[in-house]
Order: sequence, then structure tokens, then C-alpha cells
Amino acid sequence: MGIFDSVARAMGSLRPLSDEELEEDYEALRQRYVSSGSVAESTRLYGVLQRYNEEITRRANDAYDREHPNPPERRHREHGWYLPNDD
Repeated sequence: MGIFDSVARAMGSLRPLSDEELEEDYEALRQRYVSSGSVAESTRLYGVLQRYNEEITRRANDAYDREHPNPPERRHREHGWYLPNDD
């Protein structure tokens, strides 16, 4: 982990974390959220969980884009985009 990763982590970025660390932190936060007794704490934890969800989704989308670099062309239907074929 370089100095820029350390600075990014200190500023609140989740990118320097590995996938395993991200999943472990997410699960720990989720457990705290579920067992939270106060509304204020659960609201704060919900916001943090959303940041983790966004990062996990971003990584999944990046992995999919790497595996499928050339997406297939869109298929046009015989009668147009949104019209049924049953005439």
C-alpha cells in the first residue's frame, strides 16, 4: 500500500481496500447496523453501508467490462423497438 493509498483511505475512499477487506468491513458494518439500538446510529451506518454498496457494485461492473470488452450489437425487432411481433 503506497502513500497515495494511505492518504485516500484516510480521506474516506474505499478503493485502496482489497475485495476481501471490503467484504469483511461491509459484513462488520452490516452486523452493527442490524443490532443498532438508536435511530441516529442506524441512520449513520445506513449511509456508510450505501458507500460500500456503491464500491462493490463499481468493482463488479468493472470486472464485467474487463471480461466482456466488446458487447454485442443491439438486436432490432422486425416491427420496431417496442412493438410486439404478433400481427
